[in-house]
Amino acid sequence: MIKVFISHKNTDTYIANRVAERVRYNGLEVYLDSIDRALVKDGPDLADYLLQRLGECNQLIAVISQETAKSWWVPWEIGVGSEKGFRLASYSSTDDYIPDYLKKWPVLHSNKDIDLYCEYSKRADVAMSTERFVTASKTMESASKFHKELKRALR
Repeated sequence: MIKVFISHKNTDTYIANRVAERVRYNGLEVYLDSIDRALVKDGPDLADYLLQRLGECNQLIAVISQETAKSWWVPWEIGVGSEKGFRLASYSSTDDYIPDYLKKWPVLHSNKDIDLYCEYSKRADVAMSTERFVTASKTMESASKFHKELKRALR
């Protein structure tokens, strides 16, 4: 099962909702914290809660804007997703706000790009489901292949 964690700064909730709708339209499940009442917590409690939610997901799309630079949580969530071997992508209306380190992963700019992300994600999931034993190393290898293929397709 594919479940995508949508990471974003609260000022970008409108954009995050649009991204989540498009991902759902493509048949994938989404976790979007703007609809989660438990997020009134802060500090260590919030970190534990987000780790739990990230543990229920296997992918992450980070909504990036000029406001993201003011967030501690978005980069932290990206780091957790990277460490877990998630398939990662960023979504931004422009490349102006994408820091260089995020260009390691695909950057999405439109509904068409999100559709492509979902298509490649489903393909990667099918390929992983045929593996007899899925190890952390194979998960990382699969994510790396997904990132390379999607970046090539987005060009």
